[in-house]
Amino acid sequence: MREGWARAALERFELLKRWREYVPVVARACREVLGDCCLRVYVVGGAAEDRLTVLSDIDVVIVMKSPPGDRLSALLEVRRRARELGLGDEVPLDLKLVTVEEFEELKRRGFFRKVVEVSTG
Repeated sequence: MREGWARAALERFELLKRWREYVPVVARACREVLGDCCLRVYVVGGAAEDRLTVLSDIDVVIVMKSPPGDRLSALLEVRRRARELGLGDEVPLDLKLVTVEEFEELKRRGFFRKVVEVSTG
C-alpha cells in the first residue's frame, strides 16, 4: 500500500512540475469559451511561487470584464474545452473566475504573493 501511494505522489509531482506546458492550453480554452470577456489568465499559488508539493494543484485565475451569472458552468465549460485540446483530467487544476476588481482586491489583501501571466493568444 505504501509503495502505491509513493508512486502516485511522485507521478502527481511530475505532473505539477510541468505546469508551464498545461496553462497555455487552459488560456486557449478560456479565450475560445469566454471570448473577449476573458481579459487575462494568471497562475498563482505554489506553481507561481516555485513551492509545489505533492499536495499542490495548479491555481489558475481567469480575469473577466463581467463573469457570467453561473461561474461554475463557465469554469466547467473551460475545463471541458481544455480536455478537448488535450489536457488530461489527471492534471490537478484549480480554476477561479474573477472580475478585474475582485482580482485587484485579492492581490491587495495578499492572497496572491506572486502572479504569472499566461498569454491567451
